[in-house]
Amino acid sequence: MHLSNKLAALSLAVTDAALAADAGLATTAVAALIAGANSPPLAIGEIAVIVGLTHSATVRLVDRLEADGLMRRQRRIGREVLVEITPAGRRRAQELQSRRLAESGAFLACLTPEERHQLGRLLDRILQDHVDRGVDRRRLCRMCARSYCNCCFERAETDAGEARQEA
Repeated sequence: MHLSNKLAALSLAVTDAALAADAGLATTAVAALIAGANSPPLAIGEIAVIVGLTHSATVRLVDRLEADGLMRRQRRIGREVLVEITPAGRRRAQELQSRRLAESGAFLACLTPEERHQLGRLLDRILQDHVDRGVDRRRLCRMCARSYCNCCFERAETDAGEARQEA
């Protein structure tokens, strides 16, 4: 249990450090922005799955992000409303992502290159096991920098795109 507690504490410390400079956005808003920057227009229902909110709470989140000029409703496909990130939202998402990676990197600075490599292999194994147990990759990697994420996002996006086309 000590290791589990330490892992949980580290995950919170990394998140707190990454979000500390931007108190104006909730964690769910940050996740929505990063998801919007990483994806083609998303349905509100998809954003809800990614950020872990109900549909109605996600509508309110999109309302706030739209009022701030960070996202905009694009069009409807059937009953779904598609939302896209604005240029200002994309810049904000990139700033948030850069800060997240810098802060995460700072936590790793005390490790040798060999230790970082070993930790990377162990984290890959832990994350893959998590995905194998059925966790939605979009939710797991909601704040990942796509250029560094190797959790098979292409397959998750293809599945989501096919589901949208069937609707």
